[in-house]
Amino acid sequence: MYLQVEIAAKDRRFSRFLWRNLEIDRPPDVYEFSRVVFGVNCSPFLAQFVAQNHAKKLSAEFPEAAETVLKSTYMDDSMDSVMTDRDGVSLYEQLKALWKLAGMHTRKWLSNSEIVLSNIPREDQATEIELDGSHLYGTKTLGVLWLVKEDVFVFRFKPPDSDFVFTTSQLY
Repeated sequence: MYLQVEIAAKDRRFSRFLWRNLEIDRPPDVYEFSRVVFGVNCSPFLAQFVAQNHAKKLSAEFPEAAETVLKSTYMDDSMDSVMTDRDGVSLYEQLKALWKLAGMHTRKWLSNSEIVLSNIPREDQATEIELDGSHLYGTKTLGVLWLVKEDVFVFRFKPPDSDFVFTTSQLY
């Protein structure tokens, strides 16, 4: 997602980096990023701001998609719920069109409705599979696992080992 966000030419001087190809006996060349890159502390904010601004600009044309981007999306992960299969297909179509106008391709779609999934090309569907005995498949976003068949959210954690010692502090 980051590389889809262009940095304005006047702001590129703030995203400079030095390169000398391991030739330590010469002054480094100075380059400027033209796109938002992973690893810069402001990149998540910039990407989220651009995504939300894009959704706001197109909210009249794609109202359901804009609402999902504004209320149910963090970075490039969206988790939303609709009442009917028709609403699910409509939301998919709107989100696909909204992101396409930003030069982005949506993928990793997952639904608990076979009707909705039948309207999404196989190559754009989520392929991660959670094999955990009773659960057929699920997907995780921001640490929350959605078990699709059961339509429930779960949190997984590993408790500390039995010999783990918690520290305590005393207030004086």
